[in-house]
Amino acid sequence: MSTTELKESLYARVGILEDNQVIGKKEADFTRRAVDMLLAEKPDASAEKAEMFFTHLAMAAMRAEQGIAENPIDAAILEAAAYEPSWEKAVDFRDRLMKETDIAFPQTEKDFLSVHLCNLFAE
Repeated sequence: MSTTELKESLYARVGILEDNQVIGKKEADFTRRAVDMLLAEKPDASAEKAEMFFTHLAMAAMRAEQGIAENPIDAAILEAAAYEPSWEKAVDFRDRLMKETDIAFPQTEKDFLSVHLCNLFAE
C-alpha cells in the first residue's frame, strides 16, 4: 500500500468514527494531524499497525476529553517495551504529538500510545 493510499485509508477510518459519533470533531482533527505527522516520519508504516495505533489514539483522545479512565497497561508489557530499540523514538514521537493538542492525556493513555508506537517504529 502506498503512503497516499494508507493516508486515505486512515483518514477514512477516522471519518467513520466521527460520522458515527464515536469521537468528536476535535479528536478527529487531532487524529488526522497525527496521521500526517507519522506518515511524514515513517512513510512505510505497516497499515495494520497504523490502523491499530490511530484507532487507539482517537479513542484515547475521546476518553481523555470525557474524563474516562483506562485501566493501566500491564507493568511487564510496559517494561519490556522500554527495552526495545524503538522505544526512545516512540516516546519522542508521542511527546511531540501531545504538543499538537490541548487534550490532556493521562499517563495511562500515554503508556498505551508509547507501546503502540514502539511496535510501529520497530519495523
